[in-house]
Amino acid sequence: MKRTLKPNRQGKLLEFLFSVLTDLSKTRVREILQHRYVSVNGRITTRFDHPVQPNDEIRIETSKTRAVTPDARFNLEIIYEDAAIIIITKPAGLLTIATEKIQRETAIFACNDYLNKKAAGRKLRPDYKKRVFVVHRLDRDVSGLLIFAKTASAKFRLQQQWADFTKEYLAVAEGRLNKNSGVISSYLKETKTLRVISGPKREDSRKAVTHYEVLKPGDTYSLVKIRLETGRKHQIRVHMADLGNPIAGDEIYGAKTNPVGRIALHAWKIAFKHPVSGQNLAFESPLPGELEKLIPEVYNGCDPKEGSIHAK
Repeated sequence: MKRTLKPNRQGKLLEFLFSVLTDLSKTRVREILQHRYVSVNGRITTRFDHPVQPNDEIRIETSKTRAVTPDARFNLEIIYEDAAIIIITKPAGLLTIATEKIQRETAIFACNDYLNKKAAGRKLRPDYKKRVFVVHRLDRDVSGLLIFAKTASAKFRLQQQWADFTKEYLAVAEGRLNKNSGVISSYLKETKTLRVISGPKREDSRKAVTHYEVLKPGDTYSLVKIRLETGRKHQIRVHMADLGNPIAGDEIYGAKTNPVGRIALHAWKIAFKHPVSGQNLAFESPLPGELEKLIPEVYNGCDPKEGSIHAK
């Protein structure tokens, strides 16, 4: 599908799409926006509340042959880059690595594409090459800080020290938590349907430990800061469901609401030692606007509105 639209009045993007895409279900319209098929004035957006103005150019392109340009298609935000590592803020809706069906709409493809174009600009060979290595992953509908290594040795060193990383997330959980802070510990096991289940120790299960702190409680949604002691698949999502407060938008693990068309989880802070220099580094990424608006009040003890970088 290819369409170019122009609003005739101010409003919010999703409401405008509902008003013009009357031949599609509202669920399908949300999916089109969530899966990065919509651009406003040349920039991809997944925000349901993105403001639109009269004569803005809104393009919908679901064709697999869309041109690959990291600035427009991927909205690639580079937080830090040197000869050994590159750190980006991955938007929700973008896979970390490729699958059999999706090869290019991934964070690793976007980084490789960006670095190959940089090389071409320096009059090096412009051929597409694999230039980054996966250190860790974020789920498709989770946003936040993502590290890639530029060399195999940097990847090895980062993964060797992975247990010593500081990894913090911000989650918008459904309802009010019973406790303002605590530790969740259980054993996680992935089923044949790729769903992760939590419980006591069993065959093929792995221990998972999650620390949480409520920054802003609410009856509808609560903002929760989460620190991982271990890093298992879907660990935060499963443990928040164990508390009885699943993350908004996480229907797989029991969420009853999906206010912004994505899982309301953001990898906001990561700290580690540089794989070459050994320097202590810490990076922060602000909470995305669509999640921030669910929790409008000032946060207690943590202000993720302003991203920052620290080196010691």
